[in-house]
Amino acid sequence: MYILPDSTKVWMEPGSSIKYAKAFNQKREVWLEGNSFFEVYKQEGSFFQVHINKAFIEVKGTCFQIQQTNAERNEITLFHGKIEFNVESTGEKIVMSPAQKVMYNPNNAQTQVENIMNINWKDGRYNFKDTPLPQLISIVNQIYQSNIILVGKFTEQSSFTGSIRYDESLNDVIEKLCFSLNLTYKNQNNEIVIYN
Repeated sequence: MYILPDSTKVWMEPGSSIKYAKAFNQKREVWLEGNSFFEVYKQEGSFFQVHINKAFIEVKGTCFQIQQTNAERNEITLFHGKIEFNVESTGEKIVMSPAQKVMYNPNNAQTQVENIMNINWKDGRYNFKDTPLPQLISIVNQIYQSNIILVGKFTEQSSFTGSIRYDESLNDVIEKLCFSLNLTYKNQNNEIVIYN
């Protein structure tokens, strides 16, 4: 994990890179190559921008993932909050809601939006399907204003399918996750540390 000067957290896959200007705190703007998951620190009146191949994402404070699979396929997945995806060549803007994915081809500027998991507000549940553990923990941290930290190596099999109710306590959620993924946790200095 890498922490930017504004406290935004970035998880980058091997081979990925991120660049930003020295005056980052004046204009929160980064350039990404590769795949990363962002937990953007919210600052009133200050947007956060991520530039990718011929497009950019404008953010206030949220959790989202960018996957630049190849020259013809970029995917932006929103887990929590709200972001705006902008295609530079056409001026197209897509305001994304939680549980949506935008698929974008920079060669022809075509976009497609699809739902990736069901977040059912009416029933008071977050319903997840094959959600990678780092993304899930980031969402839980925002929901509960908690400080959960992952320690160790987590494979692609470390993903969660299930529900979290709005009225569940944080402790119940942690126990559910650790039981279902065969993990261990401990409380340590106002943090919850999860390890395998």
